[in-house]
Amino acid sequence: MRRPALTLAVFVLVLAGCGGDDQPGRTVTVAPGGALRVVAKEYSFDPAGIVVKGPGVLRLTLSNEGSLAHDLKLMRDGRVVGGTAPFPAGESRSARIPLERGDYEFVCTVGDHEELGMKGELRVD
Repeated sequence: MRRPALTLAVFVLVLAGCGGDDQPGRTVTVAPGGALRVVAKEYSFDPAGIVVKGPGVLRLTLSNEGSLAHDLKLMRDGRVVGGTAPFPAGESRSARIPLERGDYEFVCTVGDHEELGMKGELRVD
């Protein structure tokens, strides 16, 4: 009787490890004054965590690989400090965003995308 349970447990673990290259929730580190590509899909950003190793201008490119329009707005203390306008699927937009030390949040402001999980965190060390 224990053998089917063990087989099922192993199968579930193997299946959980199969996910291709999607790594939702991963964090990347960027040099001060560096460039970063963020991918937008329904309803997530990749990467969802960004650490910038010092203040400076971040060169951000948002690639919309979803099927809906998306944008990226970088927020600090409830205020927009930079980002892109909404744009359709299959396109990319770039922005240059000056950053100071501290914590930021980035969100998609299209419809209810933020509430559906389209958000992330950025920290400048």
